[in-house]
Amino acid sequence: MAEGERQEEVAATVAVEIFGVPYSLREDGAVDADRLRELAEKVDRKMREVADQAPNLEPGQIAVLAALNLANEANGGAEGDGGRYQELVERVSILTSDLEAALDA
Repeated sequence: MAEGERQEEVAATVAVEIFGVPYSLREDGAVDADRLRELAEKVDRKMREVADQAPNLEPGQIAVLAALNLANEANGGAEGDGGRYQELVERVSILTSDLEAALDA
């Protein structure tokens, strides 16, 4: 690999951290490095919010709930659903905690 190609490859990689895990993201031309960092920070922040509300969840569960929250926000938020979305998030959290407690017993 030529030196110029190696420099382009390095320049196209963005280092971010989401929920304590480092990721190396590659710019694809449609999303630049600053936007990738901004998106990663938003995902990290949302995962931490979910984890604060439901500390017993596994990281994968936190990621799914964070993704649902972000998708809901992107689609206009919970205003249009009469608060039903937030009810579902809270119910999933309660059921997960109950299930974990039952499995630990």
